[in-house]
Amino acid sequence: MTAEEEAKQLDSVTDMHTDTEFDASKAQEAMSALTSAGNKDSGAAEVIKVSKDDVAVITAELEVTDEVAEKALREAAMEVGDGNSPLAAALRSLVTS
Repeated sequence: MTAEEEAKQLDSVTDMHTDTEFDASKAQEAMSALTSAGNKDSGAAEVIKVSKDDVAVITAELEVTDEVAEKALREAAMEVGDGNSPLAAALRSLVTS
C-alpha cells in the first residue's frame, strides 16, 4: 500500500463525525427531574433511625465525624433493607470510597 493510499484510508476513518444538536429545554427538564429525585431520596434517608452504638463504632474505627457516620448508616440502611446489618455495609462503603 502506498503512502497516498494509507493517507486516504486514514482520512476516511478520522474524518467521520456527526454533529448532534440537543434541545436545551429537554436537558433542563432532565436535570430538574434528577434533582427532584435526589431530594426525595435524601428525605427518606432522614427518616431512617441509626443506632448511636453503630455511629460510635464507625467514628472510633474510621476517625470520621458523627455526621459522616450517620449519613453512611442511613444510605446503607436504604440499600441493604430489613434483616441485614447496615453497619457492615456502611463500613464497607466508607472504606472503599
